[in-house]
Amino acid sequence: MEIHINPNTLTSLKDQVVLVTGSSSGIGHATVQACLQHGAKVIAGDVNPPQEPYPSDAPILFASTDVTDWASIRSLFIAGHAQFGRIDHVFANAGIGPSGNFLEETFDEEGLLAPPVLRTVDINLIGVINTLRLGVHYLKKGEAAAAAGGAGSRSVVLTASASSFQNFPATDYTTAKHGVLGIMRGLEDTLRDSGVRLNAIAPSWTATGLVPKSLIESLGSAVQEPEAVADGVLLLFAEERHGELMYIWDSKYYEINKVKGGLLDSAVGLLPLPVKEDEIAKRLDQARAVAAEVSSS
Repeated sequence: MEIHINPNTLTSLKDQVVLVTGSSSGIGHATVQACLQHGAKVIAGDVNPPQEPYPSDAPILFASTDVTDWASIRSLFIAGHAQFGRIDHVFANAGIGPSGNFLEETFDEEGLLAPPVLRTVDINLIGVINTLRLGVHYLKKGEAAAAAGGAGSRSVVLTASASSFQNFPATDYTTAKHGVLGIMRGLEDTLRDSGVRLNAIAPSWTATGLVPKSLIESLGSAVQEPEAVADGVLLLFAEERHGELMYIWDSKYYEINKVKGGLLDSAVGLLPLPVKEDEIAKRLDQARAVAAEVSSS
């Protein structure tokens, strides 16, 4: 289902505090700029400094941040919360392109098979987990402010990919991006109960510098600008959406996870089971909770 962005919806971001990882280039940089344009305050983290200095009067805190290093990403949250007093939205966006095939044979100095290179998985998946863990903790700290009218609905947006649900011949990248979609599907219900919305974006080809724009266009695909993806991120911040995967292609926006005929609906139609696995999992959790309550009484 195509989604049309109403610019008036994004005005609700004024004075809210947004944390963005991978903030210095591509989609992250465009999202920082869009947040500032809509009056938000920004906590920005990246291993590299921003492409250009932020205006001296911009309400932004930048810190050099490695999302794979727990102390580093934790420091970003601590500093941002200390400066602005709360965090309302988190964009777990830091990522890199493919680093290698898990099965590509490389050898150490002794001639023995070396371990696989997992840098892309570490940044694109473990980094998202680190950011989400900290994000939920700090968004809950803002619950009192939200209840008092100091902030709106709190949310986390994850950067997945069009490769999250397709065959894509970049082993480590595809594995990580499938994992990001799995994080959203595994935690969406739990976080909804705690008052935190969890959604993800799945951009198609975007001019982020990972692959030359001219090359992709020569192969027959449109390549969108990162500003188009940033608008989708802001929409997920601003609107009351839960567990949605927004596919963004050619500056158009489609919810493809929960929509009728979408990924979840199509999967259910293929399954022969009378009760879905997720329903059984929920019942198991309820049974464990009841058992724990009985044992403690």
